[in-house]
Amino acid sequence: MVIRREHQLGVDEARRRVDKIADEIGGQLNLRSSWDGDHLRVKGIGVKGRILVAHDSVEVHVHLGVAMLIMREPIRSAIEESIDHYID
Repeated sequence: MVIRREHQLGVDEARRRVDKIADEIGGQLNLRSSWDGDHLRVKGIGVKGRILVAHDSVEVHVHLGVAMLIMREPIRSAIEESIDHYID
């Protein structure tokens, strides 16, 4: 799944807010995250992805394993709510 939001925060502020998103979602799904340039890589059991931070947008790419597909919509909703809270 891909979720994209535009912003006017600049890269540094967007990165700080993406860290908060990763903490919030990571706590719910037991995920680990680490920065690789402007990408925050996220990984957990049955879930992996990355969050790309650009000067005008944040783009979340999430890949779910077969066992997690049943949770696709609740996971999407949780990510969207967190992004909308921190990025808007």
